[in-house]
Amino acid sequence: MNLNYRNNSLDGTHKVLNYTYIRMLLALLFAGWICFFIPSYGQQGYEIKFKINGLKDTTCMIGNYYSNGTYIKDTLKVDGSGRCVFKAPADYPRGLYLFVITEKNYFDFVINNDHKFSIETDRNDPVRKMVIKDSPDNELFYQYIKFNGAKYEQIQQWQDKIKNAVEKKDSLDIYNKRIDEISKEMIAFKLAIAKNNPSSFTALLINAMKEPEIPEIPLLQNGRKDSTFAYRYFKAHFWDDVDFTDDRLIRTPVFYNKLKKYYDNVLIQIPDTIIRELDAMVEKARSNPEMFKYLIWFTTYRYETSEIMGFDKIFVHIVDKYYVTGQTTWVDKTVNENVIKRANKIRPLLIGCKAPNMIMQDTSLNLVSMHNIQAKYLMLLFWDPDCGHCEQEMPKIKEFYDKNKENPGLEILAICSDTSLVKMKNSIKKKKMNWINVNGPRTLTGDYHAQYDIISTPVIYLLNEQKEIIAKRIPSDKIGLFLENYIKHPAKP
Repeated sequence: MNLNYRNNSLDGTHKVLNYTYIRMLLALLFAGWICFFIPSYGQQGYEIKFKINGLKDTTCMIGNYYSNGTYIKDTLKVDGSGRCVFKAPADYPRGLYLFVITEKNYFDFVINNDHKFSIETDRNDPVRKMVIKDSPDNELFYQYIKFNGAKYEQIQQWQDKIKNAVEKKDSLDIYNKRIDEISKEMIAFKLAIAKNNPSSFTALLINAMKEPEIPEIPLLQNGRKDSTFAYRYFKAHFWDDVDFTDDRLIRTPVFYNKLKKYYDNVLIQIPDTIIRELDAMVEKARSNPEMFKYLIWFTTYRYETSEIMGFDKIFVHIVDKYYVTGQTTWVDKTVNENVIKRANKIRPLLIGCKAPNMIMQDTSLNLVSMHNIQAKYLMLLFWDPDCGHCEQEMPKIKEFYDKNKENPGLEILAICSDTSLVKMKNSIKKKKMNWINVNGPRTLTGDYHAQYDIISTPVIYLLNEQKEIIAKRIPSDKIGLFLENYIKHPAKP
């Protein structure tokens, strides 16, 4: 069972996972789950006693965070006095867990260094009424949660005053100043917890959420400030105090968001840069099997499904480096094979590769070889006469083609997917497709669907004079801007 979860005190909104790679995630989870139930002789198992006032004779659930989702791990029978006990072996994965009363009523607790403790609270106000015994880790965690909650309420009150203010600017300045002061109090409180309780689970959370403070920017020899210093410092220190060998991070609601921010907003969005940083991060985690598995899963899904042009190069790299070499031992054999097949299919179509040749018949049944078409830029247009989206896009493509055929020298090779030449000819005439038209099924070079990974239409590839792929799956309204930039900077992406 998955749960949606919002927790402002941990600075994140967390949604249910619904990935095409769910089988990989389940395999990853299962690989870690097997060890949960291996007896830990000589070690003290976990025994957590709950008492939920206002609750009786019902069933509740224990869940845990994983990546950006939450997952049910166990059910507990609550007796007539609101009591229940959760037991687990000593090697149960440590992290942030949930006691679920209903789908919209639950609270967090920590499984870490304290093995036997109790939690008592009220079903209608579990956080404020929380009483913890024999667990310094959970006491500190709720001290942090309650402090944060109180400060957020104060900030909200001042923000409401600003929203409803009719006073002068001086009053608004006072309100904003007070908000800044409260924010500084919150930061100081968090940093003090992390400093004074370095081995606590709360310190782990705080360090994972922390971002670098940029020091004063130094001056260059010419007396000017270094314009790149802030970025370089922020990137270099983004992961300070985060240990990639600590798999507790996976079972928190903050690590996924920090990873996402790093890959989306901190790293320069160039495949080779991302690949270099990705490999370095995975190596840091290699000594911890759970973190190693998680980072490979995270990046595999992220870049196999990325809609950013050229980022499939990252996916292919991950597959070649980790899947092909047998390092993904936790992945089901069939899934592993399918991932490799997918990478092999994409590899010839990466930006910079020479496009596979197609030899097909035109409307006069003459053979046309794509590689023999002389053009400074060649657009491959995969279309279908019955495709509604093609109907909408074709006038835009024609207008662009008529303006750019001579300068900068654009040609179009349109590959029709319909087997009927009659339907194809009628559609070409209707749409005034005054470029090179061929029939996809009448081919000497095999199935173009497999060659060019065509699942739906329309699909556009853009080639340079050497028939190298310079853009693919590009929307028709973006072609002009792309080509303009490419002509200015023709180097391979």
